[in-house]
Amino acid sequence: MSAEAALLQKRCTAALPPALVRSIETFIVDIPLRRVHKLSRAVLTHQSYLIVRLTTADGIQGIGEATVPGGPWWSGESVEAMRALFLSHIAPLLEGRDIFSANAIMAEIDQVAYANAALKSAVETALLDAAARTLSIPMSGLFGGRIAEALPVLWVLATGELEADIAEAQEKLASRLHRRFKIKVGRGDPGDDARRAAETANAIGCPCSIDLNEAWSFADTALAQAILEGSGVDILEQPLPRADLPGLADLARRSSLAIMADESACSASDMVAIIRERAASYVSLKISKSGGPSRMLAIARMAQAAGINLFGGTALDSSIGTAANLQCCSTLPLAGGTELFMPLLLADDILEEPLIYRDFCVEVPSGAGLGVTIDEAKLRHYERK
Repeated sequence: MSAEAALLQKRCTAALPPALVRSIETFIVDIPLRRVHKLSRAVLTHQSYLIVRLTTADGIQGIGEATVPGGPWWSGESVEAMRALFLSHIAPLLEGRDIFSANAIMAEIDQVAYANAALKSAVETALLDAAARTLSIPMSGLFGGRIAEALPVLWVLATGELEADIAEAQEKLASRLHRRFKIKVGRGDPGDDARRAAETANAIGCPCSIDLNEAWSFADTALAQAILEGSGVDILEQPLPRADLPGLADLARRSSLAIMADESACSASDMVAIIRERAASYVSLKISKSGGPSRMLAIARMAQAAGINLFGGTALDSSIGTAANLQCCSTLPLAGGTELFMPLLLADDILEEPLIYRDFCVEVPSGAGLGVTIDEAKLRHYERK
């Protein structure tokens, strides 16, 4: 290290004394939904979250959220298992640690816990939230700053019923909340699902994607593509099992519909394989499936370099997880907008001030850290006893 660099490091260290983790809390909360939400392999009436909260010796708090959509079917993780792993193996690594050492802490966590991306995301988010609050800057400032103050947000249609989905979409359009939609399919016959999606998209008159969550075979998808061609559906999200990248690539060559990778794109190594196979033209970005903000942004940069479009996905995050995703996604040139809609589907919020949705966008919180504050009474109300 040069003398100049050493002097700069000394000055920075002097100006920014270590903020050490004094206490650690976890909460499992179960929040009901406004309506039933049907996925290809789960039917949801509520969504569960593990919230991790760190408090420094200076009294600064950092929060992070771990969630999987509807339970362990998506990634093998559950809030119950994540909490047990956290308390036994990860919390001891955080006690007394400097919140400005997130990279070192996360590397140590990788040594004691394989996979568990959603839990690792909660931990890194809490560390970065606390660090940004200590610096009195939004978390996006840790990644070079945002390029947008509000991001387009679509609405997910998942009642499983044609008329109900159309009516819901029309209400969202009239309220100027959403003008792009995703249609959840995969529970029924592929041909019937494709026809329902095409009819829904045509009735709405807005661009739509459909999301299978790996539910179809190659033959199913090829049949559905023929039905969907020329409809208002323009993107197929994860129609095939996550490991079938050659199949996704073949589908991409066969149709004008774009292919979006979600379950297939959970890590940097996944992204290498997608690029090599030319398996997708969009990638859904989520901090929860990637293991945290830093790894999600690494995936995004790889996709950018390969000319793959970026989309801000959701793991059905609460307002806490949504705020974290917004802080990250606001630093990226998103081509497909986001689907960070979940706070509007939850029947209640656990923040003092809810996120702002208007003019077909969701605003990126402007305060320090995540820019949001937990409502303690709501947190206790929905905490699992």
